[in-house]
Amino acid sequence: MKKIITLICCVLFSMLLLTGCAAQEVNLEDAEKQQVEYNVNSLISLIVVELPDEGADGTWTAYSEADREAQLNLSEELWDEMQTKWKKENNLKIESQGVYESAITSYLSSEAENGTPTGLVEGLSYAPSEDGFTATATLVTDVRNVEMVVLYDEDMYITSVSFNPVYTVGENMERAALNTLLGMGTVFAILILIMLIISSFSLIAKFEKAAAKRKEKKAAKKAAKATGDAVDNTIAQIIEKEETELADDLELVAVISAAIAAYEGSTSTEGFVVRSIKKSNKRSWKSTLN
Repeated sequence: MKKIITLICCVLFSMLLLTGCAAQEVNLEDAEKQQVEYNVNSLISLIVVELPDEGADGTWTAYSEADREAQLNLSEELWDEMQTKWKKENNLKIESQGVYESAITSYLSSEAENGTPTGLVEGLSYAPSEDGFTATATLVTDVRNVEMVVLYDEDMYITSVSFNPVYTVGENMERAALNTLLGMGTVFAILILIMLIISSFSLIAKFEKAAAKRKEKKAAKKAAKATGDAVDNTIAQIIEKEETELADDLELVAVISAAIAAYEGSTSTEGFVVRSIKKSNKRSWKSTLN
């Protein structure tokens, strides 16, 4: 029970710390806030749209493709001239040309999704950052509002400008549901793939067993063939030897055949085949003659 109470207290303490961090404010003097607001309006005029002149109808006009091409391909000399002009006239200090071009690229991506802004919500919101603070202005479009977040460092140089769409609760829920479905679908797809891979192990084992059996059959056939060839060679050698021996004793074969025929009471030696002649030490034939 004590562990549970301790855990709850730690969670509540962490939430209080996060709330305290979120409640931090940026301490800017009125002159600095006016300067930031002036900088934001200048950035809108330089990056987002062409703001109307005094006395005009107040319509915001999008930059043409030629203007965008020129903005993204400034020479170093022209960039230095523009930077000097901005610092002198508007006290607008952008850290580098890369920051300026990245801001335009971020806006063009936002414009493709949300359309061209038609107005600005009054007032800026400020938040502390690691090296300075951020000033956020809200642009109004026909699709949804877009936040322009300007990051300042300690020396009031602008180090980053980004454009973030402000999605409604329904849109956020839809995006969260899609992300959840996508994540779960990916997980299930990976699990199914792993399951298929694991189930294929049994097939691999069967293939290996079948291959081993085929190898065993081939080896057995080769052994049987080798054995049969050896037997055939042995028989052939025996027959060849016997025929050779008989060929050397043709007269003896004829005499033996005639004796056997006489003993059997036959007048012809046809049907008798003498395959071999072997010497015997037994004398049993003597008793037969007697």
